[in-house]
Amino acid sequence: MLKRLSIFWLLFVPLATLLEVLTYSGLYRWLCEWQLASGGEYEGFSTAVIPAVLLIIPAIVYLRSQLPDKPRVPIDPAAAEKVALRVLGTIGLGATTVCVGALLWAWHLPSRNGASITVDLATLGNSTPPLGRVTLIGVIDADHVTRKLVTGKASIHNERNLYAPMIIRGSAAGTGRIFVDEYVDGDVDQPLPTASGNQFKGVLVEGGLPNDMWRQFARIGVRVTDPYYVLRTGPDGDREGYYVAAGLSGFVAALALIPLAIALVSLARRHRR
Repeated sequence: MLKRLSIFWLLFVPLATLLEVLTYSGLYRWLCEWQLASGGEYEGFSTAVIPAVLLIIPAIVYLRSQLPDKPRVPIDPAAAEKVALRVLGTIGLGATTVCVGALLWAWHLPSRNGASITVDLATLGNSTPPLGRVTLIGVIDADHVTRKLVTGKASIHNERNLYAPMIIRGSAAGTGRIFVDEYVDGDVDQPLPTASGNQFKGVLVEGGLPNDMWRQFARIGVRVTDPYYVLRTGPDGDREGYYVAAGLSGFVAALALIPLAIALVSLARRHRR
């Protein structure tokens, strides 16, 4: 019974971690918010991977202890090999399906490249802004910037997603209705214009703030209005989240398919002999 639970745990933890990252929930969310509360930002990749590795180590150690050097009961190598191939194949196929599906869905969403509509926030007021590729003319609220660390602090470049509300004439103080989401490679204290002067080009979507950003804005005294809008200034535009999902599922698929391919090559060589 314990052996079956250990095998299930090895399969469950990577899939559960992927789901937590995509939905910002569970242990992943708790660890992120702990980092946010203590340092104002968090490291997304390591926050997901390190706990997952630590959680599966006990199962690996237990399963290894159940493999005696000379088993008393003979084990059918062919049957064990078939089971291993089926498990790896199922995980690899499932993760590959998620990866391909995320990529296909992302490609029908707009990227930053292409003609855009110019929107002057000085005259927008409470009107609904056009969605899709736009160039916002306005000023950011540089006193209320939130930061989401993308890679580890020990990396060569501190890559961040920076979020800041735009200043809109007539809006109540301490509120945010239109936000800029900018990807920055390097040590930058506040978002920078992505075109020239006070122009910000990207893909404007309704909603779209990560759940952790809601906590950060509440922490610094910014109330997010309903509805609200986010300008994604990165080159991927509205595709970014789906590319992340594709990357994570592709990583899981590689973990399963690489050993599966090695096992199949080894099996083919044995049959030739």
